[in-house]
Amino acid sequence: LVLACLLAAAPAVGQQAAPPPAGEDEAPECTPQEPCLTAGRQEQITREHARALGFVDLSFGDSRIQADELDLFTTTHADGRETHRIEARKNVVFLRGEERLAGDSLVMDLSTGRGTFENALGYTSPGVFIEARRIERLDAENYRIEGGKFTSCAQPTPRWSFSATSANVKVDDRILARNVVMKVKQVPAFYMPIFMYPIQEDQRSSGFLFPRFGKDTFRGYSLGTGFFWAMGRSFDQTFYYDYYSDYGAGYGHEFRYALASPSNGTFRTYLFRRTQGGQAGWEHDINWAAVQMLPGRVRMAVRAQESSTIQFQEQFQDDLDLASRRNRFSNLSLQRAFGPTNIQLIASSNDTFFGSTDEFIRRRQRPTLQIGMSPRKIGRTGLVFSYDTRAENLEVGNQDRVDRFGRYDLNPRLSRPFSVSFLQITPEVQVRHTRYAVSDLDPDSYGNQDLSGPPVTRNYREASVEMRGPNFSRVFDTPGNFYSDRYKHVIGPEVTWTYRSAPSTFSVVPIFDGHDPVPGTNEVRYALVQRFYSKRRGAGGRAEPYEFLNWRVSQTYYVNADAAQFDPSYASSPFGGPGGEAASLSPLQSRFRFRPAPQFSTNFDMEYDVNFKQLKYVSLSANASYARMALQASWFRGNRVTERVDRRGINRDTLRGSTRLVLWPGKLAVDGSMYYDLLSKNLRQWNARARYDVQCCGFIAEVIDSDYNAKQSKEYRFSIELANIGSIGNFGEGTGTGFRSAR
Repeated sequence: LVLACLLAAAPAVGQQAAPPPAGEDEAPECTPQEPCLTAGRQEQITREHARALGFVDLSFGDSRIQADELDLFTTTHADGRETHRIEARKNVVFLRGEERLAGDSLVMDLSTGRGTFENALGYTSPGVFIEARRIERLDAENYRIEGGKFTSCAQPTPRWSFSATSANVKVDDRILARNVVMKVKQVPAFYMPIFMYPIQEDQRSSGFLFPRFGKDTFRGYSLGTGFFWAMGRSFDQTFYYDYYSDYGAGYGHEFRYALASPSNGTFRTYLFRRTQGGQAGWEHDINWAAVQMLPGRVRMAVRAQESSTIQFQEQFQDDLDLASRRNRFSNLSLQRAFGPTNIQLIASSNDTFFGSTDEFIRRRQRPTLQIGMSPRKIGRTGLVFSYDTRAENLEVGNQDRVDRFGRYDLNPRLSRPFSVSFLQITPEVQVRHTRYAVSDLDPDSYGNQDLSGPPVTRNYREASVEMRGPNFSRVFDTPGNFYSDRYKHVIGPEVTWTYRSAPSTFSVVPIFDGHDPVPGTNEVRYALVQRFYSKRRGAGGRAEPYEFLNWRVSQTYYVNADAAQFDPSYASSPFGGPGGEAASLSPLQSRFRFRPAPQFSTNFDMEYDVNFKQLKYVSLSANASYARMALQASWFRGNRVTERVDRRGINRDTLRGSTRLVLWPGKLAVDGSMYYDLLSKNLRQWNARARYDVQCCGFIAEVIDSDYNAKQSKEYRFSIELANIGSIGNFGEGTGTGFRSAR
């Protein structure tokens, strides 16, 4: 309270305590060599010693001292230079910029600014309160504290504080304290032999992060802590440690950087030492992602994500999507554009696992050289030309065997768009030449390939015509309508005809990715698209067209029915008709989106098999995002389509949702999520979290309940975020490592 009154009543630095009498010259500039002193009463005890009593106000340079009593000692050196030293007593106050110190007494050399306070309390930027038995001011930037207490809370009884036997304070940088006892209110919470407390204005200081505590029915009690290293404005690192009483200990590292756009990167690496019986040993999780511009305008991209085992991934990832991930991959690419031509060099590896076993399918590019040109007009002809060509060394196999082969591909394309206001027509022709260094002559029933055959060449030609329109529209005027004064309905077809010659080598082409299983076809894809617009106020306040509803219904007719088995445009591909015969008609596909406002949208999608007259799948999702509320919900149901009635039924039925509510802005917020399997009537995962923020700290409590595959556990977490101190999450939070940088 005394300090609060001091901050409110103290005059600004440099302002005189009393203005000079009218007619006198302005007060002289105050410097350490020529300090300005005003007081209720002054005594000249000796030539070198002056005493001031009453309300004493001493200004020197950019600093100021106020006290009830003050002795000023002047020393004249041999060169004629004078220095000053003061001894102040009773209600002593020192002010400089944002710094405020008050104590029983102060001894200070005004020429160096070095001095000592006894029984002092004070304030330093940005928002740190100090109370100490002794404060020694070493210079304008550094203090030495003995018997100190520190906090960022302004309450008479701070919500949190820490005391230290000694500490060094660097203004606008950090506090390095020793023998630290952290307190909540006045209750000691824990002890640390050394503690670094960041107090930088930009709140990016190196230091230890506040610990995280938890209890897990599977992993036991947990403790996590970390050290944040602010290497500069564009680089930082975090080293962190997790301990689980029933499982083991983890060691993590994260390096982040952000340079001139688009260069940025995050590299997270986590090592875990299991102590669990029968499964003791080291595990790891890697999550790297970076984009970097190199000399010569070369763009490099790095992406890697993998866990040592599927079981470890399931047990330590708290996000269900990450825990259920079934692949590990790494990718490195170098890219350079020369006008419309783009050259790219790629090296990649992707392993896809089956269930919770260590069996996987492997696909690798070592390397791929890809050269392509984006669509480009040829003079004034209206023709548009583009091409892609690639040369690749590929690997395909599993955990037991990997085969290597080369693939060389050339694919030029030529189109000529025609457009009028209500109709767009785009014919296109292309050819493709692909040479494989081997052929797949004897695939087994599991899809494994025997790549020991002779080289094979695949050639085909393709022609297509895409038509959008004619579109028909109608405008409805609705003055006084609650949503819009005007609506517009646009309806029109979209039709694409495609002919592709059948490659004679289709059955022996080795399969690596979607470029390979390309059959001959003669098909027509057609759709009816409806769009609804309203007049809504845009960002500039003017009425603008806004699409609030879009509905697209589409289907494909295959003249060559066998081509329907390889159509990636449908989620339910491959598909066929009764009796296992190829079907000429694809499922009927519906995509419906309703978005009445930018903050809210809903999607309703489905596929209906016209051959079996059964619904293949249906999904419904909704999203809402407002200042005090956010909601995401989705439902998906998939049906087993078959001729036999006794085998029909639901094969997947899931419900997911998440929400966030701000109950008290700036104070209290809650959020949670859930994943429910309606088919097995099992709540796979749910979590709930509450966060309460007060002036100088935040309290977070969370519970996570998981019941899927190798993870059946309930975890409780509790963490505190203090002003100027970051907190550390756990390895399995968010993207994997759960790191939150210093605040």
